[in-house]
Amino acid sequence: MSLRPSLMTLPILALVLSGLPALAQTTANDGAAVDAGGQPPMVTTDAAFIRQATSANLLEILSSEQAARRGQSAEIRDFAIRMVADHKAAGAALAKAAGQPALDATADPTAMLDPRHADLLATLDRAEAFDSAYVSLQRQAHEEAIALFQDYATNGEDGPVKEFAEATLPSLQQHLTAVQALPTP
Repeated sequence: MSLRPSLMTLPILALVLSGLPALAQTTANDGAAVDAGGQPPMVTTDAAFIRQATSANLLEILSSEQAARRGQSAEIRDFAIRMVADHKAAGAALAKAAGQPALDATADPTAMLDPRHADLLATLDRAEAFDSAYVSLQRQAHEEAIALFQDYATNGEDGPVKEFAEATLPSLQQHLTAVQALPTP
């Protein structure tokens, strides 16, 4: 199953993924941009969150599609199949919250990955100890996604995209717990 968007979806996707305005940030009394924990927020605009969440979500899907095919253990393959289903559903929910069409089956999803996520996927592609590399990638990806979603749920623009971030956090946390329980060869 491929994730290629139709020609109608590409302009919307290009807008989301293109050079959007600089990220807005909240400011502390001294003028420094910070979040509730005293750290700079990752993102505070819907457009920036959508771009980063889309790339993170696609990394989860693409790496898990590989694991469903290449995984050595049944437990890894079962987890991967669950990740594909859950993250495709999350992608559709994000598109709905953003008022955009869901990704069409004709798009090249790798073109929508940010460079760091593309590098992580390429590293997984070359991994000889695939199961171990996949579990490591999933742990890292879920930790980063949780941080992104928590940050946006706290600092993001009020509205459906922020509500999506808040509603999706428990699933991401469950995924991290599940990946931490996976065997690593």
